[in-house]
Amino acid sequence: MLHRDEAGWTNPKVIAILAIVFFCGSVVGAAVMRQYLHSRMPLSHDEISQMRGLRFDALKHKLNLTPGQEQTVSQVLDDFAKYYQNLEEQREDVAEAGKKRIYAVLNLEQKQRFARLLKEAPPL
Repeated sequence: MLHRDEAGWTNPKVIAILAIVFFCGSVVGAAVMRQYLHSRMPLSHDEISQMRGLRFDALKHKLNLTPGQEQTVSQVLDDFAKYYQNLEEQREDVAEAGKKRIYAVLNLEQKQRFARLLKEAPPL
C-alpha cells in the first residue's frame, strides 16, 4: 500500500519528471519556432538594415515626412533593429544553456535521440 507522501504530485520524482518534460518541450518548441521565424524573417544585420531601408523609404514617401520627422523615424527604426538583434542573441544564449542542462541529465542513448530531435524540425 502506498503512503500518502509517496504518491501523487508531492512525489519529488513526479515533479522532476514533469519539469524535465516541460523543459524539453520548451527547448524543442524554441528550436522549431526559430526555424519557422528565420524562414520568414531576415537573419543577418545587413538584411535587417535592408528591410529597414525599404520600410523607411515607403513611410517617407507615403506619409510625406518632413526632414525632422524623417530623422526621428529613421532613429526609431535603427533602435528597433538593434533591439531585435539583442533579443535574438539573448534567445540563442538561453536556448543553448537549456540544451546544456538537458544534456547533463540524459544518458548516452537519450543524448543521441535528443540530438536527432533537435536537428529534425517537424513539418509545419
